Amino acid sequence: MTEGSTEGHSLGHGRYVLQRLLGQGGMASVHLAYDTVLDRQVAVKTLHTELGREASFKERFRREAQAVARLQHTNIVSVFDSGEDVAPDGSTTPYIVMEFVEGRSLKDVLDEQVTTLGAMPNEQALKITGAVLAALEASHDQGLVHRDIKPANVMVSTKGVVKVMDFGIARALQSGVTSMTQTGMVVGTPQYLSPEQALGKSVDARSDLYSVGCMLFELLSGQLPFDGDSAFSIAYKHVQETPPAPSTLNRAVTPGIDALVERALRKDPAHRFPTAEAMREELERVLAGGQGGGNTPLQASTPLVIGEGPRSVHAAPSLTNFPPVPGPQGPPSVQQPYQPVPGPPTPPPYAAQTPPPYAAQTPAPFPPAAQTPPPFPQPAYQQQFQPQTPAPFPAQAPGPMAMPYPPPAPASGRGGCGTAAIVICVIAGVLLLAFIVVVIAVAAADGNA
Repeated sequence: MTEGSTEGHSLGHGRYVLQRLLGQGGMASVHLAYDTVLDRQVAVKTLHTELGREASFKERFRREAQAVARLQHTNIVSVFDSGEDVAPDGSTTPYIVMEFVEGRSLKDVLDEQVTTLGAMPNEQALKITGAVLAALEASHDQGLVHRDIKPANVMVSTKGVVKVMDFGIARALQSGVTSMTQTGMVVGTPQYLSPEQALGKSVDARSDLYSVGCMLFELLSGQLPFDGDSAFSIAYKHVQETPPAPSTLNRAVTPGIDALVERALRKDPAHRFPTAEAMREELERVLAGGQGGGNTPLQASTPLVIGEGPRSVHAAPSLTNFPPVPGPQGPPSVQQPYQPVPGPPTPPPYAAQTPPPYAAQTPAPFPPAAQTPPPFPQPAYQQQFQPQTPAPFPAQAPGPMAMPYPPPAPASGRGGCGTAAIVICVIAGVLLLAFIVVVIAVAAADGNA
């Protein structure tokens, strides 16, 4: 079946009448067709005639129909029918009948946004990526890895509904049949390949999340994370090089979005998001206002693409809408019960609130110590003993003793010993005087006798 003969040509014993070509790739073409039985427009994907003779390609095409037919999700293009059309010359044309999505591919939408704004606004990019992750969540639950996530394989309907299509190289992970995409075969689009795909290793659901990270990077910055002159050079960069942060190309991108993309693009699958659901939940947190549990919604902004000249002027005011988002560890979870304000404003209250209690509590015990000495000093002893009596000592022991014996308290050391000596001397003098008087009296009595 040639391109010139597609219009008016029918498949499925005359049921599907081809109307016009919608697009084509290296393996198949997609036509708008009319379903004469159900009276509706459908999209018919036909394998190229030259490839229809290859059993391996026919098997892959058939497996695609079987894989997608099991998926029923709002964000996945539905498959209605499949079969093979036999031409009069005996050639066969395998085909798949799919839901016709009125709209444009995400690639066309992005190209328009890049032309007018330099990149896609943050909110729109995150919402589209969230819908793609929802589709992959349903696909991965069925054991299917898409392996070729990119803007060209995502449709946006006229009502804004996002649809993922082209599971042509999807692999049934839990199928007992040998896969057409065995280990050692590099399949997918080089610009969106995960490192393990580029190395020809086995893949799982996390490979799709890497491709989603590449797509989100492109939506936010208008550029690919890695590009090169050949498929080999691009694949090498996926394996060896670290991509820049989207905010270095578009200053309207927030730190929270940077962190989301960075984790999705990690080389080791074990360090990425474990599932599409986990990545979608994190994306929704960022979309709702950042990591840390903040309540400030992410506001729409015009991208501020670096190096785009006058285009940057329109985006400058919107940068104030995006406060820096702190890292996901530690401080946000500890500080939130004390200070609900998200982000960097949280730490300052701790630095300001912590010292005051200590500054107020530490001096408190000392003022009483300064007030304790007043009862003790007397005018006569104040200057003599003031240097010898430290502030802490009166607060501990002399306090209670100051009331019964105020005068002797300061008299200590040599002063006490001198008084006792005087008293003893007086007593001794009195006794000596009394003894002398007695002796004189006795002597006088003897003389008279």
